[in-house]
Amino acid sequence: MQPIHPLSVFRYCPRCGSADCESPTIKQFVCRACGLQYFQNAAAAVIAVIRDPERKVLFTRREREPAKGKLDLPGGFVDPMETAETALTREVEEETGLIVTDARYLTTFTNRYDYSGVTYYTLDLVFQCAVPDLNPVSARDEVTEITFRSPSDVAPDEIGFESIRRVMQLLTGLGTEL
Repeated sequence: MQPIHPLSVFRYCPRCGSADCESPTIKQFVCRACGLQYFQNAAAAVIAVIRDPERKVLFTRREREPAKGKLDLPGGFVDPMETAETALTREVEEETGLIVTDARYLTTFTNRYDYSGVTYYTLDLVFQCAVPDLNPVSARDEVTEITFRSPSDVAPDEIGFESIRRVMQLLTGLGTEL
């Protein structure tokens, strides 16, 4: 995954509008006119791994781009001033109607999220989640379908994001331990 140069995101300074800008490093944008220094850092995102009693994983199907129609796991961006755990609970409920009662941190993966011509680099925090009842599950916010599948039965090209593919590799390697 090759990072894009910050000048490909900003053509003009977001503070003063000047085109007299440079990017001394891959993550830094500097306006020579007003002195603004902008650092392009990774955005925090969360991913929920939820299993049914048969140990199958809950997948969602994306309603919108990027990766429209592809399989995903519940989750999304962490809002400003929100903890990862709060974001995880919020995103799972928004997308599936399920209530997370316990979340155990598993790992992180980097990801690339291309949206409206802008590439966002994310740091995806993966959690194993417990929900008290799967019966109220339904496709909601930006989700067209809910399906439970064994990670080993999902082809990589069915999945929309590299970080989710890596979660499936992790789960397949661990078998039913998680």
